[in-house]
Amino acid sequence: MDTIFALASARGKSGVAVIRLSGPDAHGVLEKLAGRLPEMRRMSLRKLRRADGALLDSALVVAFDRGASFTGEHVVEIMTHGSVATIAALENCLAHEHGLRMAEPGEFTRRALDNGVLDLTQVEALSDLLEAETESQRAGYESAGWCLGQAG
Repeated sequence: MDTIFALASARGKSGVAVIRLSGPDAHGVLEKLAGRLPEMRRMSLRKLRRADGALLDSALVVAFDRGASFTGEHVVEIMTHGSVATIAALENCLAHEHGLRMAEPGEFTRRALDNGVLDLTQVEALSDLLEAETESQRAGYESAGWCLGQAG
């Protein structure tokens, strides 16, 4: 299975952007970018660098072990500055220097389903939550008895 990445926050200018990696090479790529992995599930400030040593950005990073993540795979989340240029530089580095593939829409959730982290009811509830625009829609998700904190 290949390692994928995607912007997990909204595209456009923002104070912070979150880029998620999932798959067998996620931890190795973070080590190449940041020098070393942080302790699992512990956020750490790291300087992210290209293969030639050029600084990409300073970012908060967190890593999750296989079986203890949203997808059930090795996962890395990178919280970087949210400028369009910073996001583009990091995405370009992930794709071209590290050979990762941009995730298709819904692919992280699909991997969670395939890896038994989520069942179909949970996937549907998550979809409803992401589409929720009102308090009653959000509360309906909550009353379904499932939340992200129970996954992984």
